[in-house]
Amino acid sequence: MQGVKYIIVVARRDFAEEYEEFFHAAGARSVIRNFCRGSTSDSVLNALGLERVERIMFRTLVTDKCAEEIRKGLLRDLRITDSGNGFYVSVPVDSIGGNMSKNYFLGEEEIKKEGVIVEEKSKFVLLITIADKGNVDLIMDAAKSAGAKGGTVVSGKGTGTNIAKFFGAVISEEKEMVYIVATRDTRDAIMKAIMEKAGKDSDAHGVVFSLPVEEVEGINRFAE
Repeated sequence: MQGVKYIIVVARRDFAEEYEEFFHAAGARSVIRNFCRGSTSDSVLNALGLERVERIMFRTLVTDKCAEEIRKGLLRDLRITDSGNGFYVSVPVDSIGGNMSKNYFLGEEEIKKEGVIVEEKSKFVLLITIADKGNVDLIMDAAKSAGAKGGTVVSGKGTGTNIAKFFGAVISEEKEMVYIVATRDTRDAIMKAIMEKAGKDSDAHGVVFSLPVEEVEGINRFAE
């Protein structure tokens, strides 16, 4: 569905209330938040003498117009590009399940459609790996071997009749999702490395997919 964006923002957990107020003031109607953490292991942090900064992830569906206001506000008011504050990505939404769902997320505001195919212009992708809990280091080691620099981890629990088995292997309901923002030209290598080292035949029983990202803010290595 052109004209609608799925916004993902990862920020410092101690700023959670400020970010939530900001989203609603910017016009986001429904905001989901989850605690998360960076992918750097405790052993690495200890070796560098650093403390782990707890994170929170916000997700919301908004119109293109609202997405742009959110992006500007994150840069201007919340200074998300300052070191350690967090990052922002926007992902185009393919479709929404009917007017009731559309009104829940977006209200009755008319959606402005633009004839742009995002895959043709996107420089970045969001890789999402879903795996059994306790395998973040395995996933990140694989991803970094192919050029990834870092990731964000969200814990969760799988549901549904197919959770018990995946390609004949019994897997855990306790899951971790690893979000990695990468450039499009490194996507295939990173996904291949993850599936080879943390895929269905590994202890992680991981699956990975990618989404096109239109804009990235707050990740210095992607700054032009």
